[in-house]
Amino acid sequence: MLYFSATYTTKKVIKSIAKGFYDDVKEYDITLPKNRINSLNFKENDVVIIGVPVYAGRVPEFLSEYFSEKIHGNNAYAVLIVVYGNRAYDDALLELKDIFEGRGFIGIAGGAFIGEHSYTEKIATGRPDDSDLNIAYKFGMDINEKINSIDRFPQKLTVKGNYPYRKGMVYEPVMIDTDESCINCGICSMHCPMGAIDKYDNKSIDIFKCIRCCSCIKRCPVNAKDINYDPHKKFLIEFISKYSTVRQEPELFSVFTYSISD
Repeated sequence: MLYFSATYTTKKVIKSIAKGFYDDVKEYDITLPKNRINSLNFKENDVVIIGVPVYAGRVPEFLSEYFSEKIHGNNAYAVLIVVYGNRAYDDALLELKDIFEGRGFIGIAGGAFIGEHSYTEKIATGRPDDSDLNIAYKFGMDINEKINSIDRFPQKLTVKGNYPYRKGMVYEPVMIDTDESCINCGICSMHCPMGAIDKYDNKSIDIFKCIRCCSCIKRCPVNAKDINYDPHKKFLIEFISKYSTVRQEPELFSVFTYSISD
C-alpha cells in the first residue's frame, strides 16, 4: 500500500482495505519528505492500494508531481482511493486514476471515502468511523477474491469525475500562528509533511512550503497552533454551517460487479 496521510484519516482507510487482502502487506508511507525522494518500481501482478487526500477536489499538486516522476507501475494492478472532508471529491479520483494508469498501472478498483476535515473536527467528526472502515475491509476482501477467481478483467475501470479537471487548490501564503503556550516539543516539525516547521524553533514556519494540512494543529499537545487569518475564519464558519450536518457515504468502483451491500 502506498499513501499520503498527514492526519491519519487516509491511512486508516488504506490499512482497512489492505486487511481485506492479506495479513502481511508492504507499506509505503510517503507522508514525510524523506519518503518521497527515491523512486518506487512495482512489477506485473503486484496489487498496489494507493491513497491520497483530496485538496479542493483534486489530487494535491505536489503528490501529482511526485507520482509522475518517481512511481513506475510495469503493469501492476492499482486500487485507487481518495479521502475527502465531507464536501465532495470532484475530479480527484479520476485524476488519480489517470496519473497511475499513465505510469503503467492497470486500474482495477477505486473508491472515495470520508475523513474528518483537516480544518475542523466539526465536519465529518471522527471519520472514517467503524462503518466506513468495515466497508473498506469488505471492499478489499471482495477485490482480492475476484482477482484470484478470474483470468481477465471484464472491463476497464470507470470512476466519477470530469476532464478537464476543476481548478486546483491555490496555496496562498497563510501563517499558522503559534501562541506562547508552545513548549517546543518538536512533534509538529517531526510530522510536517512539507518540512515547513523549523525543528529547533517550532514557532518558525515557512509559509511558502506550508500546504495547510493542519497536521501541526491537530497534533499539538498543548493546542498552541491555529490559523487566525480573518478570511480563513470567516470561510470556516460558513463551511461548518454548510457541511457539518451532512453525512456523505463512501462510493466504490471496480472492474467487477460490486455494491456496498455485498
